[in-house]
Amino acid sequence: MPYFIILPAYALLLLFLLGLAVVTYCIPIVRRSSGYILGGTAGSVCGFVLANILCTLLGLAPIWLNPNSSQHGAVQTIQAIYMVSVLFIGPFIASGIGVLLGFVAGMYFIYRWRRRLRRQRSAVPGDYRR
Repeated sequence: MPYFIILPAYALLLLFLLGLAVVTYCIPIVRRSSGYILGGTAGSVCGFVLANILCTLLGLAPIWLNPNSSQHGAVQTIQAIYMVSVLFIGPFIASGIGVLLGFVAGMYFIYRWRRRLRRQRSAVPGDYRR
């Protein structure tokens, strides 16, 4: 499986992002961005896991849909090529897409959360800070 290559690379990406979040938290000018980086990191974990589960399920679908495999030789060949390409090449593509979409979704979640907190604070009677 290609996960011997993907998992160490993703672990390095996670360490880099967590280190970047700590560094940005220590710098007062960019302190607000550390929350977005942490949210994006958490989202990238979810995206990575979900994308790879989906890729594995799509790769194994021909086995589940046709367990007898009593088809003509050409159909079996096409099925084998599909499975090999999805199970060995697909995780590289799925991991990249999952990490990027998850990172963006995590940042968007933090944006919405902070926006909701800001609105709740401004709705408190007698508190005129903004």
